[in-house]
Amino acid sequence: MVIPNRVGQGGSGPGPISPDGSPIEMYERAEARGEDQLINAVLSPRSSILELGCGTGRITRPLLALGHQVLAVDESPDMVARITETETLCSTIEDLRLDRRFDLVLMMSFLINVPDDDARRGLLDTCARHVKPDGTVLLQQHDRRSFAQNAVLERENHRLVISDVQQLPGDRQAATMTHTVGEETWSQDILVQNLTEQQLTDQLRASGLELVDYLTPDQTWIRARPQQVAAT
Repeated sequence: MVIPNRVGQGGSGPGPISPDGSPIEMYERAEARGEDQLINAVLSPRSSILELGCGTGRITRPLLALGHQVLAVDESPDMVARITETETLCSTIEDLRLDRRFDLVLMMSFLINVPDDDARRGLLDTCARHVKPDGTVLLQQHDRRSFAQNAVLERENHRLVISDVQQLPGDRQAATMTHTVGEETWSQDILVQNLTEQQLTDQLRASGLELVDYLTPDQTWIRARPQQVAAT
């Protein structure tokens, strides 16, 4: 099936496709590749986590296994239906308004690189609304080098072809990512807005957050926190 979705995004292949073009059957087969350990390293034991854009639970389950408490949120009912081990909520991130705050608000999958300034502000506002005053916001951003040119990446039983790469005005990039797992193939069209550190800092600040540091040398993992009020 093919579902047209947001501007510049869409997906095709066997089974349901999420509103951002993500092939659900493919993501359900994916496993964590160290992200859970990176996240766990910045947390206290049994932390409360709000996972925004949880997908089918690729990271949710490892975080639960590490002893954390996770509320998993995704706008796709087909995605959250695959998670039965913890509390879930089907909602767009921008519309989420809970009467709870969390030790960690986690937003992965390059959602911060959405090519719409208002949508990005809405995502960051949600992060700020739901993190404790002494809590942490972890964001994963796109690495522009991954869309520098067409490429083929191989790992066991999974072939990824990055094609139709475009370098667009305003530091945007577009590409088609085609995944073949076993005998099945899914394609997803991606459009991202790259951010300079100054743009990132400004947009975090506009939502009441501040950049703390990067967790990885490629600066794809961002640690932020609520803005600290200077003592007088």
